[in-house]
Amino acid sequence: MSETPEDPNEAGRRPLEVEGEALRGLAHPLRARILDELHMRGPATATLLGERLGESSGSTSYHLRQLFRYGFIENDPERSGGRERWWRFRPAGWRMRGGELLRGPSTREATEGILARYYGGRRERLDRWNRLVDERPDDPGVRRWRRAAEDSVAHVRMTPEETEEFGRDLQDFIRERLRPFQGRTAEDRPGAEPVELQTDLFPNLTGTDADPEDGPSAR
Repeated sequence: MSETPEDPNEAGRRPLEVEGEALRGLAHPLRARILDELHMRGPATATLLGERLGESSGSTSYHLRQLFRYGFIENDPERSGGRERWWRFRPAGWRMRGGELLRGPSTREATEGILARYYGGRRERLDRWNRLVDERPDDPGVRRWRRAAEDSVAHVRMTPEETEEFGRDLQDFIRERLRPFQGRTAEDRPGAEPVELQTDLFPNLTGTDADPEDGPSAR
């Protein structure tokens, strides 16, 4: 699994590899919500995040410092020198090998919680959009976005090697295609809203399909 919004080679940077120590940075549920806000809505202060999330600025400030400590966020260089720090999502994103961490006795419990919140959040945001379409079909904004939104599934047969190559090509395409929109704020383009692209690429294995010596792993 990964949260990589921009080209990981930007300025020679690579995504943060989340391993044993960095798991602590994601362990608290509020930190996951803060990361989602910074990722989807752009840079913010502790006060602004507190208002959005219904938390005190003291609480969000503490958790922002913890996220910074473990490398998930950084100071926004475009908004330095003010009374309050502005924070932004790490430009190169982060990634973790969930399968490996789940097998580690010391990391399993924390990893299970992180994965549950990560995939649960993705599902919740998609469900929220589908509920809007169902409950407010005549809303002008919903009608406009309903025409733009996309939902599709494809089934093919590939080897693990072909799947890995396809996944790399797909991520390269996505990064390049999204590049013009990276860093855009609400003021830059009136009418632009946070848009989420979710990708999943996985084998549909039955119990007899998997090689016991080289089975699937979660990422």
